[in-house]
Amino acid sequence: MKKANIIFKDNTPFSLDFDDFYFNSKDGLNESKYIYSEAFEFTQEDNFVIAELGFGIGLNFFLTLKRFLKSTKRPKKLFYISIEGFYIEKEFLREIYKKLGFYDEFKEYLEEFLKFYPKCKKGYYRFYFKDCFLDLVFSDINVLNDLEFKADVWYLDGFSPNKNKEMFDEKLVFNMARLSNFKAQVCTFSASSFLRKNLEKFGFETKKVAGFKKREMLRAFFKGYLVKDKEAYFAKIDQKAKNKKVAIIGSGICAALLAYELSLRGFDISIFEKHSSLGCGASGNESGILSSLILKPNVSLGEFSQESFIEASRFYRQILNLSFDGVFEFAHNDLMKQRFLSQKNNPLFAIKDNQAFLEDGGVIDPKEIVKTLFAKSNAKIFFNHQFISYEYANDLFSLQFKEAEKKDGFGILIYALGSDAKDFINYDGMNLSKVRGQVTHLKPVLDIKYSLSSKGYICPIKNDIQVIGASYDRLDDNLTPKDLDDKENIEKVSEFLKDKNIAIIGSKVGFRSYSSDRFCIVGAAYDEQFYKINYKNLLWTKNKEQNFGKNIPNLYLNFAHGSRAFGTSILAARYICYLINKEPLGFFKKFVPDIHPARFLIRNLKKGLL
Repeated sequence: MKKANIIFKDNTPFSLDFDDFYFNSKDGLNESKYIYSEAFEFTQEDNFVIAELGFGIGLNFFLTLKRFLKSTKRPKKLFYISIEGFYIEKEFLREIYKKLGFYDEFKEYLEEFLKFYPKCKKGYYRFYFKDCFLDLVFSDINVLNDLEFKADVWYLDGFSPNKNKEMFDEKLVFNMARLSNFKAQVCTFSASSFLRKNLEKFGFETKKVAGFKKREMLRAFFKGYLVKDKEAYFAKIDQKAKNKKVAIIGSGICAALLAYELSLRGFDISIFEKHSSLGCGASGNESGILSSLILKPNVSLGEFSQESFIEASRFYRQILNLSFDGVFEFAHNDLMKQRFLSQKNNPLFAIKDNQAFLEDGGVIDPKEIVKTLFAKSNAKIFFNHQFISYEYANDLFSLQFKEAEKKDGFGILIYALGSDAKDFINYDGMNLSKVRGQVTHLKPVLDIKYSLSSKGYICPIKNDIQVIGASYDRLDDNLTPKDLDDKENIEKVSEFLKDKNIAIIGSKVGFRSYSSDRFCIVGAAYDEQFYKINYKNLLWTKNKEQNFGKNIPNLYLNFAHGSRAFGTSILAARYICYLINKEPLGFFKKFVPDIHPARFLIRNLKKGLL
């Protein structure tokens, strides 16, 4: 990630990278309002999406947010996605606003933004404001290939075309067409014929209008352009739900995060849990650790783990006001030492002497997080409701339970079953494991500020308990704690407990769901027979454009998060919200084939195994 080279000229930010001003040196606020934030009309639908090329100092966003919040005729939710290739340090951002005399006007929103401002690292970062989601993408403009949304308005704000040509070229405009709703409006200061020709080539109708203190500028409106997909079997398929009543089976962290995110979008959530209280499964431990896998660069599992980790950390800090002291990860074999060495320049990992300090991670209270998220979502929780099956008729779900009355009238059903998923899902090639994990409770023995993770992990003392863990057993389904597992847990953290008097005061057993490739399984439940028939020739046609898949209507899956559900569940929740709503995906689309439920079947079809 490049850092922006900025100086002040005429009391205005000036880019040394592009030899150009960020905006009008005399009247920047009114220029931004005229060209961008007040140049279109909001609709009064559920969601409205604005895409910006060139976040800069964020002025367009803050002006748009203020207008949105003051408007009486506006959508229920605003999604604002902005791409920026040059990082500005947060202290300097604040200084810029003060020098420009804008600070007091935007202080409330700017300080909230800066509080959760990410490190100088390429990535996809979501910020939560009232009725508004800001997705700030740190990357070069080619990242558009890896994004998924449908914009209602575009802000093209990337310096002038002769200074920054790739911000207006054919590849970019092609992606704009791919990512536009019909009649999407393009706002730009430019009147360049180069830009105009590219817009018209890809389905945008253009016209010239009066510019801000200049003769003219372009406006454009999207009229349509057909774009096909080689991996259409993983693409979103719009599904109309009859109502906004959602039934979620399960009450762990996956369900809790889903309930919260869906509640922000106006859904009515019902949770069905087979036990008599929260916290009976793996999400009910006394303590846990939020951390990330450290694998070699460009390994998809490691990249997904990192993205999940940092966004989970930022979510818990933004929404639950949590703070993290950090976690130490130790490389305990030669392979891990090589992985750590390969990540020595990663801003998320402070690596030295075969250990990594992740300042954005640390100890969590699983039970409290789940409880608080359900409370914030206003979800109705039905305990002692062991799900058996469903019926689907007239676009509505009716749910059957063991020894409890059926519940009906749901437009959407989501399986967040955890380890029980294995009993309900029988897709070809989807091999699920139900893994037993036992944590051990020690009498406080090690006074540490940071969580420590090596072969096993040890958490800081909490409520006169120190949690260590965890065992891993695919073959045992016994809920009763075992002395042998306690001994194994102690052995795994023995490097931290040398010469300590250890007293075991309890244990807890939980079960987790794993997939065969270690990625979670999240997305729409697909029509397996349709996939087998329509993609049977993938061995020969995998590099050709494909037709869209077919789903089981309004049924979604969210499980197999293994031991890292408190990290990966936030991206999973975003994905399901994207599938249900008209909103941005919320992370890089390259990860969709890694987590899509049909991936196992598609891999086999590509190999000619079916």
